[in-house]
Amino acid sequence: MKKSMKRLTIIFVAAIGLGAYEQFSNPFSVAKQAINRLEHSNQDKLAAYRTDEQKYSDDLIQNPSDHVAGAKAAVALDSKTNKFVYDKNGEKPMKVASLAKLMTLYLTIQKAQKENAWNEVVDTSNPGLVKLGNDFELGGFKFKKGHKYTVRDLYKAALVQSSNNSAIALGQWVAGNNKKFIQMMNDQAKAWNLNAHFVSSSGLENSDLGKFGYAQVGSKDDANMVTARSMAEIADHVLSVYPQITDDAKQVSEQVDGQTVVNENSLLENRPFYDSSLHVDGLKTGYTEAAGLCLVATGQKPGKNRLITVVVNDSSEFSDTAKLMKMVYNQSDQFK
Repeated sequence: MKKSMKRLTIIFVAAIGLGAYEQFSNPFSVAKQAINRLEHSNQDKLAAYRTDEQKYSDDLIQNPSDHVAGAKAAVALDSKTNKFVYDKNGEKPMKVASLAKLMTLYLTIQKAQKENAWNEVVDTSNPGLVKLGNDFELGGFKFKKGHKYTVRDLYKAALVQSSNNSAIALGQWVAGNNKKFIQMMNDQAKAWNLNAHFVSSSGLENSDLGKFGYAQVGSKDDANMVTARSMAEIADHVLSVYPQITDDAKQVSEQVDGQTVVNENSLLENRPFYDSSLHVDGLKTGYTEAAGLCLVATGQKPGKNRLITVVVNDSSEFSDTAKLMKMVYNQSDQFK
């Protein structure tokens, strides 16, 4: 997550049997086929959940008591029924800051699980990544010389602390290089019929990434553009294939290779906006000056369906999310 001076809140899946010509003449087709193989490897698990082509539908609360005034866009999704129960500008593409890391984490989890590679060491030696980790505003988790960081280490740093260099390193581990990974992110979004366009694995805009050598071709102001609905669907996919992500996402802090990574989600226990009735156990914070305050939250009352909420470009993401969750819990039959 980008930190400002005002707010200190802060799949290279091996393509086997494709032939050398195809690999080098059309690397993006390799990435697409790699994604397809990973999706098919989880076919049995996802079949009971939904097909990738299935549209999310609506069961919107009539006359909602609270319209989440502070957010430019907000949605609430019933993860079990795949129905949206609240929508405010949910189809409008917007900058989503570090919420984009959920797509990075999804593709990382897919490879780590398929290849049993959670303990594999990731190359973190790129000078740009080291510089990014040391940056006052954009850094936080440092890649120290001589230290070896595993997939699990960087997953935790990216999820809990929203480490930008960790997210980029994971993307390079998945796809082989940053450019191919961004293509994989966009291919996956297309496979899920999402309204999403990615230019970075971390959520940072090109304007922030240029000095570290990770800006994509295009305008210096190019950024990830994702609708709130699509962001909720990405979170839903992550929770479907790796439900234990909440075990990490609900941690206020974690120790990773001797560094303390701190979670900025103030809806968690022992945090200012904690409310036990919300049962929040994740999921991802986000902030850049261009995107504003963003949050994907999730919670599940005992015996009830899991709720996923998204607020984008908010002035008070935690209080607005709490209001949204309370409203849904009180007004939507499947959550009462």
